[in-house]
Amino acid sequence: MTETDLSRDVVSVLSHYLRRRAEGGNAAYDASLEELLGQVQARFSEPFLAEVLARFTERPSGPVETDAMRLYLSQEIAGDGDFARQLRSALGGRKAGKVKKSRKRWVVAALGVVVLLAAVFVAARLTQSPTQQVVAAPTTVTATPAAQPSTSAAPTSATESAPETTTTGETAGAAVPGDGSSVPKGSPVSLLDLPLTNNEWHVQHGDHDVQLTQYPNSLWNMLATCNSSAYRGEQQFRLKNFTRLEVKAVGTDSTASPDLAVKFEVFLNDDGVNAKQAVVVNPGETKTFSVDLPENVFALKLRTSFTTAAGKPCRSGNAVWGSPYVVAAGR
Repeated sequence: MTETDLSRDVVSVLSHYLRRRAEGGNAAYDASLEELLGQVQARFSEPFLAEVLARFTERPSGPVETDAMRLYLSQEIAGDGDFARQLRSALGGRKAGKVKKSRKRWVVAALGVVVLLAAVFVAARLTQSPTQQVVAAPTTVTATPAAQPSTSAAPTSATESAPETTTTGETAGAAVPGDGSSVPKGSPVSLLDLPLTNNEWHVQHGDHDVQLTQYPNSLWNMLATCNSSAYRGEQQFRLKNFTRLEVKAVGTDSTASPDLAVKFEVFLNDDGVNAKQAVVVNPGETKTFSVDLPENVFALKLRTSFTTAAGKPCRSGNAVWGSPYVVAAGR
């Protein structure tokens, strides 16, 4: 079993166990899996790895979180044979399918509890006294006339607020995701607000740093020279009627290897070969990034890859697009 296979099995088993434990409480507790989780926690004690584990523990079924766990765990396994043997021993031949069976039994039991609670609720409703049912009706009737004078007593106010209602409607219509013609010309729209191709995230997003400077609404993915699945990262968005892409900063974050150089590229529509714009950021650097968008653009792909030689020693780090946004063409 390679380090990639072992990492995949460990993360898969822990993912199912963490979900089952969150849903089933103490009833789902498994001592052997707690031991496996404890070994991973001990290994991921360094601040950055601890954050990766915390995100995975919070969202054990999230694709970004599980991919990050597999990647970093495989790196730790590759660098320490004793750790790999400990994981194999704690895993004990478990596979995701075995965990699924026990989870299925728990789900059946949980459904039984739900049915029982529903029956109790219905019984309580049926046994409710007639007096209680009559009391609820007058409360509703009293509230209805109270609203009538408020509406009819101020016809002038209703007339005055009509333009505001129209403005609100136009604003709501302007929030068409990905359409730059539905907002004022020159308006910046964060890439995080654009529709995703196939509605799938392949990178992480939120507030993040580029060389210790924090940027909101950022995108980032982990690159690693000794893991073929992390040689590059991509994210594609759908859009139309935008004139320009602006990125406040591109580079690696504070946790990256200090000698990691990264290439940042942007591709348009279905072209994944000829980059519209590319920039190489050397170790420790921060650069801005911008590219004009032609009128016929309907898709935008961001790609990161390392220019450092692949292989060991392992060098890894997050490649970050700091606060990327597109500029609307306007109405």
